[in-house]
Amino acid sequence: MVLEELSHMIEVSIPSLEREVDESGKTKKLFRVEVLFNERKHYVLRRNSEFQTLHRKLKKIIQTPDFPSKRNPHLRTKPLEQRRQELEDYIQTCLRCCWTSST
Repeated sequence: MVLEELSHMIEVSIPSLEREVDESGKTKKLFRVEVLFNERKHYVLRRNSEFQTLHRKLKKIIQTPDFPSKRNPHLRTKPLEQRRQELEDYIQTCLRCCWTSST
């Protein structure tokens, strides 16, 4: 299969954010990452730190966009919806970079 055809078969989105309480009672924020591939939808829950780890690994093999900051220059942190949207944009840009660098 040609990579260009494959790129049209994969869609990635981060439609929502979920909260999970760990054993110690601490609340974690998890981004729901949905992948539509070959007409099947899959999802995983990932923390912001896992996206940062992915970014460091991707930087070694492809040209990546800047990783979205957790902070807003005027606020202590960014609103969660803004972070969710920026992470989704980041992932989609990385996918486009992968497809264009592979062709």
